[in-house]
Amino acid sequence: MAELVPDDAHVDTPPKSGLLGLLSTVVTWWAMAGGAVFCALVVMSIVSIVGRKLFATPIQGDMEVLMMGAAIGSAAFLPVCELHDHHIKVDALTTWMSERARAALDVLGHGLLLLASVVLTWRTGLYVEEAKESMEVSPLLLIPIWWCVLLIVPSFVLLALTALHRTMHSLNIALGVKA
Repeated sequence: MAELVPDDAHVDTPPKSGLLGLLSTVVTWWAMAGGAVFCALVVMSIVSIVGRKLFATPIQGDMEVLMMGAAIGSAAFLPVCELHDHHIKVDALTTWMSERARAALDVLGHGLLLLASVVLTWRTGLYVEEAKESMEVSPLLLIPIWWCVLLIVPSFVLLALTALHRTMHSLNIALGVKA
């Protein structure tokens, strides 16, 4: 698929040392763990489908586990997308702008994502407490809901940290500061 990429665009790769290197390593491993969750869900789904069709014995609660796992796995990918600035963008309207002008728009976008991820982290953490106190469980398997939601909170924390990094990085470019 063809991409519309400005001529002076370059690909940022986070450094492999220091605090940003640590963040990059954690975010990468976290995303790989999310991928492993999806692989496990695929295997579980295949076993359940084959069991249902051939032996009339599907895995009980497979849809519950699938929904919980998909939420956990997909949240794990958000920080790595933000770290490498690979979220979906509509660059068609900004190709005529200078690098600094596009960076100023990126400051706005990454800053809004930072705000949203901080709010999501806060509200999801509150929901963990609420679900734990109310002893909310899944309907079929009786899995405590707070266990699954708790596994999403680190993804939002990492998303906030990576959004902070991208905001500062874009701000430096917009201001013309050499890093």
